[in-house]
Amino acid sequence: MSYLQDQLNAFRAIFIITLLLSFYGSIYYAHNANETNTPFTASYLLLSIYWIVVYLQQIIFLIVSFIQDEERATIICELGWNFSLFNILHYLWAESFANHYFITAEFFLILNLFNLLAMYFNYKTYALRPFYNWVLIHPVVSIPLSWVFYAIMWNGAVMCHVEDKLWARILANVFIWDFLFAGVIFLYLFRDWTIGLTMSYLMVALGFGQLATKLFALQWIFAFVISGVLFGLSVFAFIISLCEPSPAEREPLLPGA
Repeated sequence: MSYLQDQLNAFRAIFIITLLLSFYGSIYYAHNANETNTPFTASYLLLSIYWIVVYLQQIIFLIVSFIQDEERATIICELGWNFSLFNILHYLWAESFANHYFITAEFFLILNLFNLLAMYFNYKTYALRPFYNWVLIHPVVSIPLSWVFYAIMWNGAVMCHVEDKLWARILANVFIWDFLFAGVIFLYLFRDWTIGLTMSYLMVALGFGQLATKLFALQWIFAFVISGVLFGLSVFAFIISLCEPSPAEREPLLPGA
C-alpha cells in the first residue's frame, strides 16, 4: 500500500504540473489564435465551453485521487501518466499551432491520438465498474479523444491552406463523414455513448462555425445531420446500457445456492 501511495503522490505532482502547462497552452493559443477559416473551423465559443468541461473533468479526476479507495487509486495510477502525456502534447500543439508550425502541430495531435487510443484500449475505461468509477474516470478519456480526432481534421485543413478552394470544400464534404463513421464504430463495438455525444457536440460547434462563415454551403448541413444521427444513436446506446444486467446479475448461480 505504501508503494501505491508513493505512486499516487508522484502522479498528483506531475499531473498538476502538466495540467497547468496545458492550461497555459490554451490561454496562449487564445491570445494568438489563428483566424484562418477552413471547412473544419468550428464555433470558438462552443469549443471554449468544451475545453472548460475538459479541464473540469481533469480537476475532478485529481480531487478523486485524494479519496481513500485502493481499487480506484490503482486505476488512477495506471491511467494518470497517459493523462499527463495528453496535457504535455496539448501544450506542444497549442504552442506550435499559435506560432503557425502546422506540420509540427499535426504531428503532436497524431501522437496524442495514439496516446489516448492506447489508454482507451489497454485499460478498457469504457467497461469500468462500478458505475461511479466509470463516471469519474472514463469521460476524462473519451472527451479529449473526441477533441483530438476533430483537431486533426481542423489542423490538417489549416496546414494544407484550404481556405476557399473548391476542391478543398469538396474533400471536406467527404471527410466530415469520418466523424459519423468513427462515432458509430465506438457505439457499435463498445457501446460508448460518451464518444457519440461528444462528437455530436463537436459537430454542432462545427455546424455553427461554418454557418457563420459560409451560409450557402453543404458543410454545415452535413455537420448538423451527423450531429443529429450521433445524438440519437448515443441516447439509444445509453438506454440499452441502463437495461443491461450488472456483471453480478449475469453470474450463474452456484450449485446448491
